[in-house]
Amino acid sequence: MHKRVRLLVIPFIICGLLTAGFTWRLPGIEIPQSSIIYDSSGRIIKGVYLQNRIPVDLEEISPFIIDAFISVEDKNFYRHRGIDAVAIMRAALVNLRALRVVEGGSTITQQTAKNLFLTQERTLTRKVKELYYTFLLERKYSKDEILSMYLNTIYFGHGAYGVETAARTYFGKPAADLNLAESALLAGVPARPSYYDPYVNPEAAASRQRVVLDRMVRNGKITTDEKQAAQGKSLTYKSARFIKGDAPYFVDMVVGELVRKYGERMVYQGGLKIYTGLDLDMQIAAQDAYNSVMGERNAELQAALVAVDARNGYIKAFIGGRDFVQSSFNRAIKAQRQPGSAFKPFLYSLAMERGYTPASMFRCEEVEFPQPDGTVYAPTDYGKEPYHWKPFTLKEALMISDNIVAVKLNHELGPDTYARWVKRFGFTGSIRPYVSLALGTSEVTPLEMAAAFTVFANEGIKSEAIGITKVVDRNGRVLEEHRPRQSRVVSPQNAYIVSDMLKGVLVPGGTASHLRSVVGRPAAGKTGTTQEYRDAWFVGYTPQLSCAVWVGYDTQEKSVNIAGGRIAGPIWAQFINKASASLPVEDFPKPSGVSRINICLDSGLVACESCPRQIEAAFLDGTEPESICYYHEWGLNWGSELFQSQTQESETFTPEPNPDDEMGKNSLVWKWFRTLVPPQ
Repeated sequence: MHKRVRLLVIPFIICGLLTAGFTWRLPGIEIPQSSIIYDSSGRIIKGVYLQNRIPVDLEEISPFIIDAFISVEDKNFYRHRGIDAVAIMRAALVNLRALRVVEGGSTITQQTAKNLFLTQERTLTRKVKELYYTFLLERKYSKDEILSMYLNTIYFGHGAYGVETAARTYFGKPAADLNLAESALLAGVPARPSYYDPYVNPEAAASRQRVVLDRMVRNGKITTDEKQAAQGKSLTYKSARFIKGDAPYFVDMVVGELVRKYGERMVYQGGLKIYTGLDLDMQIAAQDAYNSVMGERNAELQAALVAVDARNGYIKAFIGGRDFVQSSFNRAIKAQRQPGSAFKPFLYSLAMERGYTPASMFRCEEVEFPQPDGTVYAPTDYGKEPYHWKPFTLKEALMISDNIVAVKLNHELGPDTYARWVKRFGFTGSIRPYVSLALGTSEVTPLEMAAAFTVFANEGIKSEAIGITKVVDRNGRVLEEHRPRQSRVVSPQNAYIVSDMLKGVLVPGGTASHLRSVVGRPAAGKTGTTQEYRDAWFVGYTPQLSCAVWVGYDTQEKSVNIAGGRIAGPIWAQFINKASASLPVEDFPKPSGVSRINICLDSGLVACESCPRQIEAAFLDGTEPESICYYHEWGLNWGSELFQSQTQESETFTPEPNPDDEMGKNSLVWKWFRTLVPPQ
């Protein structure tokens, strides 16, 4: 049989080799070099440069692992000479019946040749080289030596090469200590590491484990009783401490991106130097803030934090979950969740663009919006009372996060218009043009929110979030380099006015006023709490940093039951305080064409000394209110209640002069005057 196989394949190999670059001798086995990821200051991100491979001898590997791999990968390993013709024919028949590649016929020796000397490309040239090197391996090394090379080079996911590192990655123990159930599961992972990852897809991993155990029974390595006992054994997944390192979710994101471009072998063995914008000091500040708030919470409650440099988009701090070892699911980039009221700043930005001002007034009251499907949407506010039954300036409405005002504003602007406007800020998911979009009913990620808010922090210019700044190979050749990718989304004036409104969230009367003293510098932000308190958000920024924090459960059936300002807000505030310690204290620069005046929150007019509730607001030149607040100016403090009752007849005050209103019958003065002199 072996002679016939050689007679069939040797002419094929020679013909292929004559047309492809190769070495007649077996290439030297190159010692892999771990790639290193650096932060923005050139510091090594701990845990990344640690050895991703721990070579061990066969004697240091559990016999269960050896039997499991031989059973599932190459049952005739000790009987063939590198190529198993029977296995190739069997795989061809199986694949032909399935009309797709279901089973492979490569032997352990072939896989070793590929892992050691070749790339993962699927070409005829690569296959010819693989067959040639397979024969050379079989001639030069014993079966045990080849098996040892194989078990020390195969990839298991999570950057783990070799069974020793894999055992420590998935079970936190040496390969020698693995039992039958653990060994069978581990032997199933290399077929599709991302799919059979027990951290991410435990059901698929268990299914593959059963396949391995069945093969072991069929090959006489274990009994049926041993198989059943192994299948019924509960497995505990945990990683050895050194696997975790600093910024594990950020590293996971960076590595995943590079693996898609260059392949696992290049990333984990190619000695790449990977430069990023991450700041380890800020990462530590993020983790400290995260732990201080989340440490005593329910162990199942998760949170994610993303901070980017507002001026260039480089990711400075990144947390994708509570514990990477327990769950590698990266919530910072994969958790699509409704942002709630944290989405309102984009609506207010559109309103400023369309002629509204921070002094424009809307009434919070019961209102219904018929929907195309025949239902009626009736928004309410959070708190004991569903409505305030009073008018608000847009500045105060955003400060207190009034829902009714936001939905009315979206209705006037048009949900389709708002949905198109939102996409300018970089959201790539499905933004649904509903009237409820004002309350953040479309799903987004923390990374998207942090990047979108750079528009307000950076004078209207959006900075795309960037993780990797440069990649250099082991020979010093630059493989890729990324500079800031920026675009103007709104005018500097629009960004400044929205920032001024969002600064109000952190002052007395705002939904996050309790965070102001923690932050300790000029900042703006917005709380977000979704329906039934399911998710909690806080997204805010200084002129230097934009940061988004999400808190919630992985299952959307469970609710946080805490407002965003009370659980996500403290994480954000503590992070901004510590991360900004070495940065200069800066306020948002006021662009030309913007004026600041004090307005009365009860009337939306220029505040006088008698106005009990007033605040400074920013306006485009020429759009600020011209009239003094007359009922407070004249000492008519009862005018506030009168004013509220008289405005029930209209949802809003027109943001721009009505050319048909020659006598000013829509003006606030006229409305007030008619209360004193009723029409005849």
